[in-house]
Amino acid sequence: MKISPKKYAQALLEAIGEKKVSEIKEVIKKFVEIMQANNNLSQINKVIEQFNKLWNKKQGIIEAEIISAKELDKEIVKLLNSYIIKLTGAKEAILNKKVDKNILGGVIIKYKDIIIDGSLRNKLDELKIKMIK
Repeated sequence: MKISPKKYAQALLEAIGEKKVSEIKEVIKKFVEIMQANNNLSQINKVIEQFNKLWNKKQGIIEAEIISAKELDKEIVKLLNSYIIKLTGAKEAILNKKVDKNILGGVIIKYKDIIIDGSLRNKLDELKIKMIK
């Protein structure tokens, strides 16, 4: 029976539970040994990715991507962080910032399966479509 990375991640999350750091190290060691015995170590990166998603969900943490035309100053990032927390109801937001000069201005916010496109490029494209009609 093949075990999916998500199943491994769920099992690891449950095994860790509310254990202390010293105990967690031992759980992870045994977990890796089990994956090795099952010849599944090639999936470790996918397991870690799935574990992070499950952990963040359990802890009330949301990951979001912020795309802007230029590097954003700290105050704007702080405002966007607060906005995303309020919007999602999360306890904390982890922001991954990217710069894409093609969006011209504004920002694009991506989290979960949601995209909020507040870019100047998008607004110009919408205006162009309206003018053609």
